[in-house]
Amino acid sequence: MLYEALAQPLIFLCMSAAGFCCGFLFDIKTILSYFLKNNKIWQQVLLFFACFALFFVFFAVNLKINYGQFRFFTVLAFSLSFSIQRFFISSFVANPIKKCYNKMKVNRLERKAKRKANETGNEKI
Repeated sequence: MLYEALAQPLIFLCMSAAGFCCGFLFDIKTILSYFLKNNKIWQQVLLFFACFALFFVFFAVNLKINYGQFRFFTVLAFSLSFSIQRFFISSFVANPIKKCYNKMKVNRLERKAKRKANETGNEKI
């Protein structure tokens, strides 16, 4: 009985870490759907796999750390850390990646336009 009481902070910490990891998984899903031009079918497929992975990680960590016992604080730790990551930290991760992607895309289009202008300029000579 004492072992279970002493392990509760470790269980809380592991479930919180799993919640943060699942939040980053949803960031990856958001970035991939952005790269896939917001295709509705791919969004649903990515959402399915992200939700499946979320539940798998939750149950796997709960089984490994807490021996499959569901307690209120484990669900609270997981959902709270997932929510914190999605609402606060997500903007620091996903938005800079989107901005870098847009800059790379603009640079690529500019290089393509310059190359095309050089090719047409060489034909006139």
